[in-house]
Amino acid sequence: MKEDIKKLVAKDAMIKPVFVYLNDDSNSIIKKLKKEDVNVCIAVKKDKTFVGEIRDEDLIKIFLHQAKFEPVAKMLNVGYRRTIMYKTAKQLIRKHKLWVYLNTPINKVIELVYKKGFTYIPVVDKKKKVLGVVTPSSLLDLLEEY
Repeated sequence: MKEDIKKLVAKDAMIKPVFVYLNDDSNSIIKKLKKEDVNVCIAVKKDKTFVGEIRDEDLIKIFLHQAKFEPVAKMLNVGYRRTIMYKTAKQLIRKHKLWVYLNTPINKVIELVYKKGFTYIPVVDKKKKVLGVVTPSSLLDLLEEY
């Protein structure tokens, strides 16, 4: 049984990602997050090359910042209640250079998720095209079988 787990790779725990493209506006990003009931979208170029992530917490921080400074914005009549709606994925993206390949050992993936604190790890091919993602819950689903 322990030997079986050692044979597992990222592909075994991979699930379908929720993509956003660099020109998607914040409204469509919010709709995707809500519709898919996820807290992270994978930001990709048109060819699905990995660029980064957009988390719901990033959007919430912008809303909170806007709410804090809204009285000033209202007085100046600049950006009042509109700041976030004009942002695109390209402006909201959180870049990172961490991903795994289909054949990355599952122990390495677990280490990245739990020791490094990532909520997801993109699974890419040699050209950085996103094939799927591994999340803590997809890992638990896989390991539950063993």
